[in-house]
Amino acid sequence: MSADTLHWATHRSPITAACPACHAPLPANDGREHLRCPTCGASYAITRGVPELFLNREADRSTGRVQALYDHVAHDYDQVFSPHVAEHYLEKRTALVRALLPNGGTVLDVGCGTGALAGGIQKEGYDVVGVDASPGMLAEALEHGVGAVYAAYSTALPFADGVFDLALSVATMHHLETPERVAATIAEMARVVCPGGYVLIWDHNPLNPYWPILMNRVPQDHGDERLVSIWEIVEAVRMAGLRLHHLARSGLVPDFMPRALMPFWTRVEALVEQNPALSLFAAHNVVVARKS
Repeated sequence: MSADTLHWATHRSPITAACPACHAPLPANDGREHLRCPTCGASYAITRGVPELFLNREADRSTGRVQALYDHVAHDYDQVFSPHVAEHYLEKRTALVRALLPNGGTVLDVGCGTGALAGGIQKEGYDVVGVDASPGMLAEALEHGVGAVYAAYSTALPFADGVFDLALSVATMHHLETPERVAATIAEMARVVCPGGYVLIWDHNPLNPYWPILMNRVPQDHGDERLVSIWEIVEAVRMAGLRLHHLARSGLVPDFMPRALMPFWTRVEALVEQNPALSLFAAHNVVVARKS
């Protein structure tokens, strides 16, 4: 990928990155190896086309461990799940984005990884920005055509206040490990969303009995993850000053589902999602909140 291509790819979105220390706008990535904040003077490296906008490069033990793990598995990450299963969940999530923002808008994907979801939303006509703590994952996202990506911690997002119509996070909260980091991430997502905008949290449901089995054998989980209850997410949403808009439990298709059984099992999934008792054990918690 040429320097010109990188410049185009990382600046298609109308959203300008901001210094995570002072929230002042940062200059465009013009091929240099560093970005310097014109207001506070903080300097940030650019590696493989990815601006590394970390508030504090001295990451704590758990954050550094997760970051190193995802850098290591980045190249093979998209091969973990069968393509038809991944596509099923991609469509469920993009459908919710379309329902929330039927007229388009700006979307931030927090914990975007290799950009499968961010790229899918972008193809629907939205302006999408991806953030992840792993520069290796983001380099893959750039290769996959995601318009703009930044390496940053979810607890210190590198954007000004109120610039996105929707901030979403999918399968990220359980990697944050502590209630404090979960709450801080949701508060940051609320900060960067505009009035009337949405915050969407889609994460593993601790009541689903299959998650411990799956998490023990996939390379992106190291054993210290903490499944987050829907009520913890709801409380963090409330503390962030957001208004609860939608609450659901969704998904039942496991990673091993053969393609031939997908039509049958997706019907079972829909029936489970519609049943208040059975849906308690669905795969994911889905929380949508809105900023006043």
